[in-house]
Formats: sequence, C-alpha cells, structure tokens
Amino acid sequence: MESIGSRIKAARESKGISIDQAQKDTRISGRILSAIEADRAQDIISGPVYIKSFIKKYADYLGLDGGPLAESFSGEKPGFKEQISVLSKDDKWVRPAAGIKFPFKKIIYAAIAVALIFFGVKLAGLAVSKTAAFFKSRPKAENKTAAAVKPKPAAKPSPAAAVLRVPKGENLMLSLKARSDVYLKLKVDGSVVYDGILKKGSNERWEAKESFEISASKAEALAADMNGTPLAPLGKGVIKGLKLPK
Repeated sequence: MESIGSRIKAARESKGISIDQAQKDTRISGRILSAIEADRAQDIISGPVYIKSFIKKYADYLGLDGGPLAESFSGEKPGFKEQISVLSKDDKWVRPAAGIKFPFKKIIYAAIAVALIFFGVKLAGLAVSKTAAFFKSRPKAENKTAAAVKPKPAAKPSPAAAVLRVPKGENLMLSLKARSDVYLKLKVDGSVVYDGILKKGSNERWEAKESFEISASKAEALAADMNGTPLAPLGKGVIKGLKLPK
C-alpha cells in the first residue's frame, strides 16, 4: 500500500514543484515538508494533531484530498524487516537458524553504559580543573577593596509581565508582526508549529493552552501582541527559547 509521504511526493513531482517553491507557497518549513514526504514527520514534530494539520495543508496545496489523507495518519513509523547474516566455519555468509536471536538490546545497553562512563570521567575531570582554577585565583580576588566593587542596579521588571494577566481557562493568543525578514522558530505548548522565514509585513497569529517558545534571528524585527495587549520588545539580535507562559 502506498504511504502518505510517497503519494504526496509523487503529486508534487508530477506538477514539477520543488520543495523550495512549496515552502514559499504553503509557508511550511522545507524541513517539515521533506519529513512528511519521507513519512518521518513524527521525528521532528511532537503531537499527531500538528502533523495532521501540516499533511492536510500540503496535500490540499498539491490538489489532493487533504482531509482523508491526514486522518489516515496513524503516528506509527514505517516498519522494516531485518535480515541478519553470520559467518559459517567455511567462511560463507549464511542466515542464522530459526529461533536464534541476535542480542541487539544487550549491545545497545553496553554501548550506552560505556558512553555514560566516558562522559562521567570527562565531567569529573572538568570539575576538578574548575575547582583548582577557582582556589588559585581566590587570593587575587580577596585583595580587591570593597570600594572598588560597585553594586549593580536592580533589574527592572518586564513591562509585559507587569500588565498582562490571562484569566484561568482562557487560551493564549499570540500575534507576531515582522518589520523585516526574520528567521522564526515557534513552539506552541512544546511543539514546533513554525520553522522558517517570516517575511517583512507578515502578521501571523497562533493559539496555545499553556505557553509559547520563540527563537528568532533578529528579535527587534518582531512586534508581539498577546491577547490584545502589546508586549514589550522581545530583545535584540538572536534570541533562543524565549518562553511566554501564562
């Protein structure tokens, strides 16, 4: 039976549409489109609801009936059969006899254990070197006078945090307007819903139950509005994992 990804890929290729063109038209990241065609969307997107919405939008764009196609998505990864060969006494490769199982799990567990031991030794060595460096530099720090140390001014609270209060039970509504082209990666309740370039002048809106998480290449290019309340500037330059919870 033909998979969802292969049907979508065949439809795109029959129309002579590239992944880049499909990304521009659907405003879905090319990485997500490629994953859908490879039947591996669940590797980069958590939650079948979001995966089904991407499949429907992409299929409709290609002229397919996106609704039934999206509903047929089960969330299971395509299976595969393993054929294991062993070397006989006559140096010929043969299949193992029935009932003999190769200890994949034991090998994997052993590899994980070795990796954990290796990183544990590395971390212990790093901790020792950091501690030695701290005590070595301590006398110099104690020689400084108290007058030379200036207290830092207290940080001002975020204007957005001071004015925005979302009633219990009400969802979060986030609007983002791009003042210029900016790379944006947005997570809604922990799942990636947008990963691409937000064009200048675009004004997009998303809804979440609990939180948003924003990563952007140029934070000052984004104007944010939460539930009808303009937010303070998100920052300047590159931001990663900026959370906007209730």
